[in-house]
This record gives sequence, structure tokens and C-alpha cells, in this order.
Amino acid sequence: MNVVPALAGNGACLDTSRLCICTDRIQETSDVVTLVFERIDGRGFKFLAGQFVTIRFCWNGEQFSRVFTIASPPSRPQRIALTIKAARDGKATRILHNHFGEGATVEISEAGGEFTLEGRAFHKALFLCAGSGITPFMSMLRSLNDAGSDLDIKFIQCARTPDDVLFEDELRNLARAPRLRVETVCSRVSGDPGASGRLTVAKLAELVPDASERTVFLCGPTAFMEAMRRHLLELRVPASGIFEEAFGTTLSGAIKPSGREDQCGEARTILFQRSGINGAVGVGQTILELAEAAGIHVETSCRMGLCGTCKVRLASGAVEMNDMGGLSDAERGAGFVLACCSTPTSDVAIDL
Repeated sequence: MNVVPALAGNGACLDTSRLCICTDRIQETSDVVTLVFERIDGRGFKFLAGQFVTIRFCWNGEQFSRVFTIASPPSRPQRIALTIKAARDGKATRILHNHFGEGATVEISEAGGEFTLEGRAFHKALFLCAGSGITPFMSMLRSLNDAGSDLDIKFIQCARTPDDVLFEDELRNLARAPRLRVETVCSRVSGDPGASGRLTVAKLAELVPDASERTVFLCGPTAFMEAMRRHLLELRVPASGIFEEAFGTTLSGAIKPSGREDQCGEARTILFQRSGINGAVGVGQTILELAEAAGIHVETSCRMGLCGTCKVRLASGAVEMNDMGGLSDAERGAGFVLACCSTPTSDVAIDL
């Protein structure tokens, strides 16, 4: 690993009004690092616990854009901490993990996202996470601790091994609060098979016997979240009381054979022009899901229509785009759509 103290020249492609400098680097585990940033202009950050930001950075002349949830609390607004896992096939996260340290510069957007405690009235909560899904909860727990909150919280972190557990010492200290209870579940524990195992519905019921009385906040990889949601519903947690934030990729399997009809009885087809791949569109499938299922690479980041990374040109046809402002008016006028949140409403052709 070659962590550079500063990235001279690599900030030239960034918006200087949003420029931030790395002031600290904390190695959490072998593949997870926390980078702490301050704004160059000295202003504080404005965000709610649980929200995310888009960061942009340049490396060797190439620009990258990725979304990360904020791990630090809004009660300490002068600094922002991003806890980043180096994904196995993630070029951007590996650059950040392997090369970024104090003095590195990035552009950081305004915060967004609805995965927060704000505006939700409840007396007891269950925070349930796996892997990098812990980051919004660290912001929440740190914020609640700073405010001296007495909210009744059960916090469960799932990890592969004890070496993958994040923020263990800090969580132990936070758990000194009388109404915060912290549990860790590892799917593999070397030398002690009796202490290992995934978080089954039976284990969840044992750890949280009053789960049905709690408002649940759930974050982690897609497969984990799907399994936990099933468990929670089985434990009689109301669906309206489960709030989710997905980390990772949601795939829809292979493109369905041509001729498959939607619920209205009308088939939709998609043509990826440059790739020469033609297929049918299933109900609710996005252009991004269809491209990934066909093995076509689309650069993507937030997967919710915010960052603009996945824009593609719609050559023909119509889509329903449920974005969050990720395209400029000029890009819309030029025929671009965001693949992650655009669902075909007719036969479409994509310039891919």
C-alpha cells in the first residue's frame, strides 16, 4: 500500500467551491479505511445523521464519482468522516483505500437521503446492519450520544469474522449508555464453531424478543437486507415500521426472452445498439439492471438517480425516469437518461 500525503495536481478537475482536504486517515480493518475531511473554505458541513454525499476526485487524469454515507455526526459539523471498504472489483474505492491520506483533495456534494431518524416518532428502535451498512448507524449513534438521548436502541452488527467487525471499541464505550445494547454476530468464528452462524430468524428473536415493538432501521448488502426483512416480518414487525438503505448491487438475473409480456399484456424490448444485444424488458426493470444482466458495463455509483454517473443516451423510445436531479437540463435535452432509475415504457434503443 502506498498512501500519499498529498495529491498535487490531482484536484485540478474539481469544483473549487466544494473542495475538501483529508485531515486524517484511520485504518479500521485490512480493507476498510476512514477518511476525515474538512472544507477548504473553512465552512461546516450540513447534514442529518444517516445521509450520504457524493465525492468526486481525480487520479492520474481520470475523474471518479462515488457515493458514501457519512459516519460522523452532524453535531460535529466542521469535519466529515467517510468509512470506505475497498471493493474487490471497485477501482475507485481501491484508489481511495490504497492512495488517499492526509492532504488529499476531493469534491464533496451537499448531503442527501431519507434514511434518517428525523420526523419519525417512536420509543424503541432496532438498528440492524452488515458490512459497510454500519456507517449511517455510527452517525446516528454518535449524534444521539452527543445529544444525551435516552432512546431505547438495540444495535446488531453482522460481520464475516471477528476481524471484520467495525468500531468495536467505540461501540463498547457507547454501550455504557443505559438504553443502548450492542450485539455482534459473525458468520465465521475460527476455532469456535459453536459461536458462529448467520443471523437466523431464531437468533434474531433471541436477541430482540420485543422486535415487533420496535421501529427498525436496516442497512447492508442487498441479500442481507432481503433476508432480514423476511425475518422481521415473520417476527410480526409491521412493514410500515421497517426503513431500509441498500449498500451494493441489486441484480435481476438474465434478460427475459423476447416476447415476454408485462402486466398490461404488452411486451417491451430493449436494444443495446453498440453491443448488438436485444432482449425483452420485465416489469419494473431499469436500464441498468437490463444492461448488467446482459453483461454490459455501465459506470454507476449511487443507484438512486442522484450522482449522474450512470447517464446513457436514449437513441429511441420512452422511459419513466424517477431521478433525484442527477442530470442537467442540457443533458436531458441531449437525450440522456439515468440508467439506474429509468424504466422503459415503450420499445427502447440505448447507445451502449
